[in-house]
Amino acid sequence: MKKLEQIAPVPLLVITSIASAIPFLLVEFFESGLYLVMDTVSYLVFHNVTEFFSVMVSLSIFGLGWFSYDQNKDRHSLFLSVSFLAIGLMDFMHALGYNGMPALITPNDPNKSTQFWIAVRIFSSLAFLASAFIYTNSNRRWLEKIPLMISALALSCAVFVAVIFFPEHVPAAFVPGVGLTPFKKVSEYIIIALLVLTCAMYLRRLSRTGERLINYYLSAFVLCIFSEFVFTFYRSVFDTYNALGHIYKIVAFMLIYTGIFVASVRKPYQDLSQNRNMLSHIINSIPQSLFWKDRNSNYLGCNRVFAKQAGIGSPEEIVGKSDFDLPWGTELSNGYRVDDRDVMENAEPRYHIVESLRKADNNVIWIDTTKVPLSDGSGRVNGVLGVYEDITWRKQAEEQLRETLIFNQQIIDSAQEGIIVYDPELRCRVWNPFMERITGVSSAEVLGRPPAEVLPFMQETGMVERLARILQGETVAATEFPFKVAKTEKSGWISDSSAPLLNANGEIIGVIGTVRDVTEKRKTEMQLQQAQKMESVGRLAGGVAHDFNNMLTIINCHAGLALMEAGPSHPLREHLEEILSAANRSAAITRQLLAFSRQQVAEPRVINLNEAVSGMLKMLRRLIGEDIDLIWHPGSELMKVKIDPSQLDQIMANLCVNARDAITGVGRIAIQTGNFTLDEIICDEQTEIQPGEYVMLAVSDNGSGITRDVIKHIFEPFYTTKDVGKGTGLGLATVFGIVKQNGGQIKVYSDTGQGTTFRIYLPGVTGAADSVVREKRAVVGGNETILLVEDELAIMRLGTTMLSKLGYSVLSANSPEEAMGLVAENQGRINLLITDIIMPGMNGRDLSDMLLQTNPGMKCLFMSGYTADIMSTRGNMDRYVHFLQKPFSMDSLSAKVRQTLETG
Repeated sequence: MKKLEQIAPVPLLVITSIASAIPFLLVEFFESGLYLVMDTVSYLVFHNVTEFFSVMVSLSIFGLGWFSYDQNKDRHSLFLSVSFLAIGLMDFMHALGYNGMPALITPNDPNKSTQFWIAVRIFSSLAFLASAFIYTNSNRRWLEKIPLMISALALSCAVFVAVIFFPEHVPAAFVPGVGLTPFKKVSEYIIIALLVLTCAMYLRRLSRTGERLINYYLSAFVLCIFSEFVFTFYRSVFDTYNALGHIYKIVAFMLIYTGIFVASVRKPYQDLSQNRNMLSHIINSIPQSLFWKDRNSNYLGCNRVFAKQAGIGSPEEIVGKSDFDLPWGTELSNGYRVDDRDVMENAEPRYHIVESLRKADNNVIWIDTTKVPLSDGSGRVNGVLGVYEDITWRKQAEEQLRETLIFNQQIIDSAQEGIIVYDPELRCRVWNPFMERITGVSSAEVLGRPPAEVLPFMQETGMVERLARILQGETVAATEFPFKVAKTEKSGWISDSSAPLLNANGEIIGVIGTVRDVTEKRKTEMQLQQAQKMESVGRLAGGVAHDFNNMLTIINCHAGLALMEAGPSHPLREHLEEILSAANRSAAITRQLLAFSRQQVAEPRVINLNEAVSGMLKMLRRLIGEDIDLIWHPGSELMKVKIDPSQLDQIMANLCVNARDAITGVGRIAIQTGNFTLDEIICDEQTEIQPGEYVMLAVSDNGSGITRDVIKHIFEPFYTTKDVGKGTGLGLATVFGIVKQNGGQIKVYSDTGQGTTFRIYLPGVTGAADSVVREKRAVVGGNETILLVEDELAIMRLGTTMLSKLGYSVLSANSPEEAMGLVAENQGRINLLITDIIMPGMNGRDLSDMLLQTNPGMKCLFMSGYTADIMSTRGNMDRYVHFLQKPFSMDSLSAKVRQTLETG
């Protein structure tokens, strides 16, 4: 039969026509041998068999088209099949109404059966013609199943009623003794014409659509034409022509059945098979693993990728197996089964199940699985469909990315500088721990927000404007600016170096900022500036003090000599005493100048601070007045300190006077001592002091306090908040200089209205304390030979006079060269060298070293109104070096000369 579809339409029509004409022509040409008239019984048997068979074929066509429609939706096949329902019913009426059959309600006769025959033939030819215009996908509503069924049944009933009950209204088709009526013959020719037209329409349809199954219909229609044509030749209802016509009809119906079968069954199944093969090809071509299981998690199928990973030769071999039959292992198989059950029980898919899988080669990979429930037409879940892909590479890439992110995050977190990243809207995306530490603001408070909302100083310092310029592609230089976070009370200086953040295409997608804490750098710079300022002032002060002390020495000594000559009642004595007092006050100012610039030459001693302060209390109480209580809190088991006692006097006097001036009316000043350990953390903040054991000396008051702005300047020389004439601005500068000169540290704690506390930390020392002699010594002279070397002529003459009055033999020189000449002339006679330290050409220390080479027994006493760094470290005198500070008096000169001569 398939070969029929492969024949071209025109040759097919020719072949079918020839094949159909041969039986007819044989009867025509060999009528004597082939034409016969059967007896009634024989013909009835033949007729009933052929008609009932044709009815069965008609109903088979109907059933085939009717019940396959829901699957194929073929409107053409449905129309033909429902038409054959009507054809089968009317053929059945024709068979039951045939002459010789039991009466069909009314008596049967040849005309009755022929009328049924004409009706069904006219209907079938019209139906065939109409079917030529109905395509598979026609969407006319009357071509639905129910309308067609109602139409077919209605038409069958109408024919039945008309022929049975109203035969007189139906044209006669056969007259006994006469044969076929003209109506019958004309009807047959009309039917033939309709069938010929049907063939023409189907040929046109075939040329348009290429539907090869139309060949079945064309062959059937040709046979129907010959059937109708033969029926115009029979002379008896029992003759050969009548029988041949029925045979043509049966073959035609069989061909139509085959066409309907091809359209409704074979072609859809062929399409299904093709689709299945295509689906199988697609399933086996996709790179992912695909599988499907029944409700018991037994495999129903899979693709080649899955089979390969499972170690199975072909996908067909997996049918009926479970996960436990595959190389996954028990633990993984249990997990897969749990996932299957979850999908089927909940009737919901599960997406992106990331899990591991052990392949047949024992390698473990990571897979991303999606499982969806499989359900039947009623919606009942009867299995699960799964697909997974190997994401091992992605998992490894994610792990590498995670490790890279962790590595980068660790770098960001451990960086000892701030790292900030902004997006194009200048919202903060990265805020590392360093930024949290210096600002006190956590990343949770900043991330996702413009930092200026949290840190207003960024707007105030122009940082936001800088960031906006960077986003526009501008290059901005690194800058330093102060910051203050009111919420956390954090403040300081930071340096910002920001640059655009670029993507792979070089487009600006944000800003990355690097922030450094330069607070300590700024402090160091300020300290350096302060040190340079102090050094400059110190150089000025030292230079002034040198010349000033020389003049004060002359004034002081001449006044002293004059007082020695003037008696108690001398009219000039009072004036001389005022001159001496003014000279002493001026000398105190020069000592302060040298102290704050750390150029005061000191004679440190190991002392007990408690004993030293206790010895000053009486003097300090007189100094601060009766309205202020002086409270003394000595520390227990106090360590010793090494400091010049006169410098300690200066410290206590200056601090107590300042405390007194800060108190209005009645008040309190407390002095406290104690041992204190400075660790590395504290010393990191104070770079000029080393960790170790210290003795603390604190002076506190409950006065008006000091504002923060003033605290910044209180140790600067000549800085004062007191009224004009009430302060020189050297008191605290002197204290600061003495503390630093002795390796200590001073801190001040104060606030407006809360009083002030000064804490001084001096290095603690071990050993016994040196004795401190404060009593006044009487003027004592001698008869030794003294060489006095002084470049200031007036002081040289004055010193010669004073030493001579004390009984000494004096050799005086105005320069080191002159002194060396006198030594050469008086070899071995000179007992003491008194020399100024600062002189043109050669300093006093070098002069003494040179003279001692030839006079090793000679003693040396140095004098100066200026520091002598060549003689000391940090201005502290070596305990074996004798020094006389200018300006000096007759008392101090006599005492220092005798001390030097006696102790050497």
